[in-house]
Amino acid sequence: MRAFSVYFKNFLTRSFKNPLAYLLHFGLPIAGFSLMFLLVSAGESPAFAGTQAIGLVIFFMMIQAVIVLSLTLRDREEGVLGRLKVSPAPDLAYALGNGAAALVVLAVQSSILAVFISFIFPVKIGISFGALLGSLAVYDVCCLGFGFLICSLSESSSGALMGANIVAMVSSLLGGAFFPVDFMSQNLRRFSFLFPQHWLMRALSQLKAGPQNAGASEAALSLLVLGLMGLFFLALRALVVRTRRA
Repeated sequence: MRAFSVYFKNFLTRSFKNPLAYLLHFGLPIAGFSLMFLLVSAGESPAFAGTQAIGLVIFFMMIQAVIVLSLTLRDREEGVLGRLKVSPAPDLAYALGNGAAALVVLAVQSSILAVFISFIFPVKIGISFGALLGSLAVYDVCCLGFGFLICSLSESSSGALMGANIVAMVSSLLGGAFFPVDFMSQNLRRFSFLFPQHWLMRALSQLKAGPQNAGASEAALSLLVLGLMGLFFLALRALVVRTRRA
């Protein structure tokens, strides 16, 4: 437990060692949402514009998860992992501490965004604050799994960031984060189900039906699929790590 606490605090400290990290993780999502909303709302309804603006933010969130977790690759590059192997602290404590710290960063980011949308820059997207925050929280878990997986497949922190940008761009494009999947051809729609962004955007659309309608239960199912994707990414990451050590 003590090792977990040490790694958790150390990871958070290193994540925000540069003051620009606060702007990157907490300012950029709000700026991106505001700009996207203003652009789309010029020709569409506020509800549609608000939902698509969230789509742009979740694209950034996926990349930012990798940015945070890429610190684990820097540890390997700087020889920290080598010292870890000869220390009494287990590797599991290192992974859990870093993962928990990364999840805290993503959770705070989602909370700030939900507060901004619901209260500071109120956008009538038809989704309550609690439902929006809960949906983003599930997506955070998925982003955490994605970040761990990308980092486990990469040889360097720069390689992880490059791979994350490519995967996040393609999956956001095909998953309906940038524009609704209804605008795609029938063939492309079949692929959209493979991406986490699709299930979050689908859940947000279903939640617009209101908690008294069937949309709420359908949204819960979409979020369940999203959460399972996150667990699948984590399980796949564990498999990759075990294979490399074998």
